[in-house]
Amino acid sequence: MSDNDAMPRIAAVTGGGGGIGEATVRRLREDGWQVAVLDLDVGAAQRVADRHGALACAIDIGDAASIEAAADFVARELGPISALAAVAAHLENPHAPQDQDPGEWDDIVRVNLTGTFRTLTAFGAPMLARRRGSIVTVGSITAFNSSPLQAYGPTKAAILNMTRNFAVAWGRSGIRVNCVCPGPTRTPAVEASYARGERNPDVMIRQTALGRLVKPEEVADAIGFLLSDAANAITGIELPVDSGTLATQLWSLYGGVPEAG
Repeated sequence: MSDNDAMPRIAAVTGGGGGIGEATVRRLREDGWQVAVLDLDVGAAQRVADRHGALACAIDIGDAASIEAAADFVARELGPISALAAVAAHLENPHAPQDQDPGEWDDIVRVNLTGTFRTLTAFGAPMLARRRGSIVTVGSITAFNSSPLQAYGPTKAAILNMTRNFAVAWGRSGIRVNCVCPGPTRTPAVEASYARGERNPDVMIRQTALGRLVKPEEVADAIGFLLSDAANAITGIELPVDSGTLATQLWSLYGGVPEAG
C-alpha cells in the first residue's frame, strides 16, 4: 500500500481502550489514519475515540460472532481497512504451574490465541480482497523464555508462530504481518498490578539494559512504523520493545547490569 494512494487509510486497533491500545490510536491518528477503536469495554473505547477523533466499537475477541460483527461495523462505517493492530489480550498474574486456575487457562487461550487468529482472518478479509494491507500482532518478551505467566506466555509464543504463518501465507497477496513484543511496560493495568503488590517495578527495572521500563507510546511507535510504508519490505518479524530486557539474561550471573560509568 502507498501513503500517497487515493484510497482512504483506515486502521483498526483491538484493545484500543487500554494503555498500549490508546497510544497506538494516537500514533495512527497523528500519521493520518482513520481509526476504529475496538475494545471489550466500549465505554473506554468511546473515551479514547472522543480524545483522538476516532470511531468506537465494542468487540469481544473471545467470541467469534463479536469479531465478525465488529469487522462488519468498521467496514460499513469507515470502509475497508488497510491496517490492523491486534493489541487486545487477556492478562495474567504470576503464579506456579500447580496453582493455575483451569478456567482462566481456557479464557486466556480462547482470547489470546484463538481470538487473535479469528481477528486476523476477519479483519484481513478486506485486505485480501484488495490485495493490500499491513497487520501487527502484539506478542510479549515472555514468548522468548520461561516466566511465571503459565498460560499467558505460551499463548504469546504461539502468536509469534502465527504471525510468521500469516506473513508467508498472505505475503504474495500484498499483506505484511509482523509482531511487536513489549517488555515490562507501564500501562494502567500494570501500574494497578504494582499497586496491588503482584509485581515489583524496581525488580523489573534492574533487569533492563536501559535502567527503565517501557512507555506505552514507545510500543505504539514500533506498531506505527511496522504498519507504515517505511516498513514496506518487512514482514514475518518479531520486534522486541523491552528496554533491553532480553539482552540482559545472563548478566545476573555476573553481578547484574552495570551502572553507568
